Amino acid sequence: MADRFVLSDDGLLYFLGENRRWGKDRMNETVLHLVVPTTMVQEELQNCHYSLKGGHQGIVRTFHRVKADFYWIGLYADVERHVRSCPDYSSSKCRPQLRRYSPGNILTERSLQIVSMDFVIPLPKSRRGNTALLLFQCAFTGFVMAKAMSDTSALCVAQAFEECVYRRFGAPSLVRHDRDPRLMSKVFQAFTEMMQSLSRAALSYRPQANGQQERSVKTIMQSVRVYAEDPLQQDWDEIVERLVSAINNSQDTTRKETPFYLVHGWDAQSALKAMAASLKRGFGRQSDALAWRREFNRQQVIALKMAKEYQAVEKREERVNTMTL
Repeated sequence: MADRFVLSDDGLLYFLGENRRWGKDRMNETVLHLVVPTTMVQEELQNCHYSLKGGHQGIVRTFHRVKADFYWIGLYADVERHVRSCPDYSSSKCRPQLRRYSPGNILTERSLQIVSMDFVIPLPKSRRGNTALLLFQCAFTGFVMAKAMSDTSALCVAQAFEECVYRRFGAPSLVRHDRDPRLMSKVFQAFTEMMQSLSRAALSYRPQANGQQERSVKTIMQSVRVYAEDPLQQDWDEIVERLVSAINNSQDTTRKETPFYLVHGWDAQSALKAMAASLKRGFGRQSDALAWRREFNRQQVIALKMAKEYQAVEKREERVNTMTL
């Protein structure tokens, strides 16, 4: 077991892990995982779960996020204990109702072949004037794209689709959506025909036919409620892009990979991994980097605490005003 650990020139201890993504037919790639001392375990767990990059994901996704860069004995047990003790996770997470194969599902064979879309409405008016969130998701990889909108007319929806999907990945073969009038309009149907894409709506009173998209809407809304610091959640459009990034870089329990990797073929470098790499460049800057990260975490905890206290005061005043009336 001792031969699995190496000491760097700047005194950092690393664990030699294996990247099993290559499969059985190719040699496994050796990956360095920074060994975290017991005194910093809670700090790393907080970074990987509470931060916007963590996205308040569940036990399995948080575990794979931590495991990708760090190592310590009892890692899974610590992650499970930490996530279960999170009040926001306990109050917002619940098991999905859909447990069986839905007859409305459509099978896909490649990335971005089928793109589903749905609105997240109604939302409080943000400081930028946005009142709705339009979500797009690849049915094959689970990759999510989002666009905050102030105008939800059919023309603006078509423009958002062109910006988020068509410019980046080209035209999909099939666009999957519910029976929203804006998506069933002649304007949007003409737009999909122009892209030579089929447009298929889910059955009425059968949202399970587009179940993957409905699940993504639920996940996004849970995350927004957790991270919105404003009592009226007027900052939701400022954080939703980072929450979408957290979802795309979290391992999917069904696909066993992150949506980002399945689409691009490489992993996005996380801020934690970049910071760990920066520590290896020079030992003299190590203490400064650690001090900066601790101060950042401290300020984040204080900000979240102040936001929750502010929300509690607002709710208490609202309750008193209601009783007075």
